[in-house]
Amino acid sequence: MKKRANWLLIPAVALALGACKKKEDVKSPEVPSPVAEAISKVQDAVAAVTSGPALSAEERAAKLGFAKHLPQDTEVLLSFYDGTKIANRFKGTRLWKLIQQEMGGGAEEMDSEEGVDEAPENEADAATEPMGPAALFGTEFTLALGKSTGEQTGHLLTASRRMNYFQMRSIARAFGAAMKSGNLPPLGDSMFEDPELFKDLLKDPQSGIALFEKAKMPPMYMAFRTKEADRPAAAQQLAALVANVNMLEGMVEPVILENAGLKFEGVKILGAKVSATMAEERESMEEELDAATVDQLLAVLAKKDLVIASGTVGDYVLLFIGGSTDDFKLTTDLGKSMVASDALAFSDAYASKELAALVYGQKEPMENLMESAGGIADMTNGLRDGLAGVEGLGDTRDLEAMLQIVAEREAALRKLTSVDSLCTVAFLEDGLKIESCGGVDSGMVDQKSANKLAGLGDSEDVVLFANLTGDAAYDEKSRDYLEALLEAAYALTMKVAEAPMEGEEMARFKEMALMVDGKFRSDLLALWDAFSNDFGGSLGNESAPVIDLKGGAPAVPGIPQPVLDQAKVPRISIIAPVTDRAKLAGSWDKMNSTLTGTLAKISEMTGQEIPMQKPMSSERSGNTTWFFPMPFLTDDFVPSVTVGDKWFAASTSKNHALDLIAKAESGGETRTGFWLTMNFQALEKYSNETLKLVEENAEAMMGSPLPEEQKDNIRKAISVLADLDKLTVHTRQEGALQRSSVHFKTR
Repeated sequence: MKKRANWLLIPAVALALGACKKKEDVKSPEVPSPVAEAISKVQDAVAAVTSGPALSAEERAAKLGFAKHLPQDTEVLLSFYDGTKIANRFKGTRLWKLIQQEMGGGAEEMDSEEGVDEAPENEADAATEPMGPAALFGTEFTLALGKSTGEQTGHLLTASRRMNYFQMRSIARAFGAAMKSGNLPPLGDSMFEDPELFKDLLKDPQSGIALFEKAKMPPMYMAFRTKEADRPAAAQQLAALVANVNMLEGMVEPVILENAGLKFEGVKILGAKVSATMAEERESMEEELDAATVDQLLAVLAKKDLVIASGTVGDYVLLFIGGSTDDFKLTTDLGKSMVASDALAFSDAYASKELAALVYGQKEPMENLMESAGGIADMTNGLRDGLAGVEGLGDTRDLEAMLQIVAEREAALRKLTSVDSLCTVAFLEDGLKIESCGGVDSGMVDQKSANKLAGLGDSEDVVLFANLTGDAAYDEKSRDYLEALLEAAYALTMKVAEAPMEGEEMARFKEMALMVDGKFRSDLLALWDAFSNDFGGSLGNESAPVIDLKGGAPAVPGIPQPVLDQAKVPRISIIAPVTDRAKLAGSWDKMNSTLTGTLAKISEMTGQEIPMQKPMSSERSGNTTWFFPMPFLTDDFVPSVTVGDKWFAASTSKNHALDLIAKAESGGETRTGFWLTMNFQALEKYSNETLKLVEENAEAMMGSPLPEEQKDNIRKAISVLADLDKLTVHTRQEGALQRSSVHFKTR
């Protein structure tokens, strides 16, 4: 069994090394077709953020670094700049000092009054310089993936999807066989270790040997910018890393890569040699696979080489990994590099900024990845096909049909996703800012409708605020998808409960499942219908959760009166517009009558009367607040629902809900897309005030003063917030592209 595991790892590893491949080769030095198709969109995005002219290739090269050496068919680019400077800034924060103290690092005491020293402005001012391998990441590090990345990553995702399919099919078949025999082993038992699973996977047209034959390691470049004095030592570090591969004696040969006047040295792991080594274990392989499949596997593996080499280009030392020597395609000609195309045009608007990172992803590979990515449908399809024809579960055709509906509704939901080329820049300005255009849009947010609740997060006491308008088509299809999942899961549960199985655990499961189905199935369906259709259909698509720190404390016995008078508790609310108040009222009537009946059934089963509680209500300005009576509640601390002709709010505070409704009614700022803010200043102020209140009343509350060590630890934790100001996230549509802005503001 161990031998089988060893040789089965070979194709998996080889496929993993082939993490990506595009469908068409570039026929000339011109911009590749997927980039060309996106030029107008990229230019629109650039125009939206800057009125200045696009940068020249030379100007981009000076700012973006190693991108000037990458060919224009590069599919993925990730560059990180000034790693040492950013690390030193982080080391100057209270958070880092707290981490060091907790780890026993001997850091200096945190000074919450005077703050922390500012981070050094350049590497020369840093207290410490990175040494050894860490120095390679100190100035600029770039990871780039060349042509074929998207396709090859798609192969990996396909293999993963098909593995999920075969695993679930195997489980369904094994489960059916166990039902037929009347003996169900515990989950995780050998019943689920199907020896045929890997055979099925290898023979599968979608993911087996046919897919393995397509697999190839795409070009991968890891570049490290170095100072001239440090370059020889850095190059030696990478060369020594490559030399370690020579430990695979008999499977490697030296190789020299030459392109555009560049010369790299390294090794090639020979697929033919690996295949020959595997052939020595052919006898054990044929215990699991037929001879023809073994022949195919060995023949395909013989074609899979892996090239690893290192060298220098300009200011950079570089490690290259690829499937062949022909994949090495760096350039020293700016006109043929990424910086000469419009792929990185979005970054031009931020050329004056202190860049921390640059990310680029080409559209076509990203589309390939989204098409290859799996979902729940792979598992439900496996269950469906595994159930077909099994005898232990009786007639499963209805269940199979339900599982098929799950797959169809998931596919319909996925069709709403759109993909475009992604370009992201991160830069240091009042903290960290991240600006992006393009990428993946799931379709969940209505990017065109104006959000009328945008102004509800303006108060300085609001610690968390979010706002979006959901897309109507997405909401409908996601609800249909969820319903199909729930129906299939329920049907599968009942099918198992009806099986002729014995055993104490199975008996309890059957009793519970049949009791729920017999007594509560109609209640569950009625509640779901009232919630998803009536309630959901009575509200608009916009919503806004709001958390502030102004709530009054409930009058809980045992808490000193000064604490109750001064303490503030978070108020949590979510508000949405009402589109059909009659339908909204009807949804509650259905829920109330259903729950009343449900409690009556539970009372009958338990022999203890459990009456349905009747809500109380109060009115103000045409809005009715409903709540269940409970001890110690106040208007500022009462879980409740407030409803009017225009607005609905669910909240922990009646006052908060009414304040939000009044503010929403007055109108004000609007915004499109998704918006989120988190206010760290408000959280710091609240934390300090709460600590002070506890200190002053500790004896009355706990019988003794708060220990100094405990107070000190709390102060240190709170002081971390003194470095932070606010986090804001905004995604929206600008022109033809999705735009995203993130600002992690510091003080």
